[in-house]
Amino acid sequence: MEANLQRYLKAGHTSISNDLLLHYRQLGLDNDDLVLYLEIQRLQDSGDQATPEVLARIMQVTSQSIIDRIKSLLKRQLVQIQGRNRQTESYDFTPMLNKLIAGKAVADSEVEATTLSTGASSRRQILQTLEQEFGRMLSPMEMQTVGHWFDQDHFDPNMMLLAIQEAIANNARSLRYIEAILANWQRENLTSPQAVQMAKVKRRAVNYAPSKTAITSSNQAPQFKIPSGKIEDM
Repeated sequence: MEANLQRYLKAGHTSISNDLLLHYRQLGLDNDDLVLYLEIQRLQDSGDQATPEVLARIMQVTSQSIIDRIKSLLKRQLVQIQGRNRQTESYDFTPMLNKLIAGKAVADSEVEATTLSTGASSRRQILQTLEQEFGRMLSPMEMQTVGHWFDQDHFDPNMMLLAIQEAIANNARSLRYIEAILANWQRENLTSPQAVQMAKVKRRAVNYAPSKTAITSSNQAPQFKIPSGKIEDM
């Protein structure tokens, strides 16, 4: 017990802003992105190098998955790499923190959807994503439903991932809700994340466009009906 306590105290602490914990989703981060940020900060604060290999070993994932996540953060302009070579490079999250301080949510078009491969690997990734977001193991019935998405409905894996993100954003951890989103996109012939984003932009434009009829009618002078007959007869 004493040795464990000493190890705990010696390990130190990594601080994180409560504002980031509350709003990391608005920045386009998922849970794994947040953990990656914390691990990078911990390593760099300790004077260690946060290489993909080290991060992969800590997070128990592949080095390629770490590289893909860092590329995604770079593309969304949430991190910068400093240093001229791999031996001296470090990660600077100032752009992400500036967006957080400014209260600027990353637009949907800036969020790069993770590209999933086809076949068994994509099915496994969808199942893992669902279990991670639901916070529990899927039941056999739920796993069968996901299988139907692939085998019967032929939904695109990237669209599945986007639908999961939409459902979680609406606090709806339900396969039925996710399936309804996918079916609706299919009816509207939205076959890519980019098409979904364009449809959102168009809907927003329609919803916020001022009513032309209302403007026209408000600019017209009031009209009064003049009774028939002569004035002197009134």
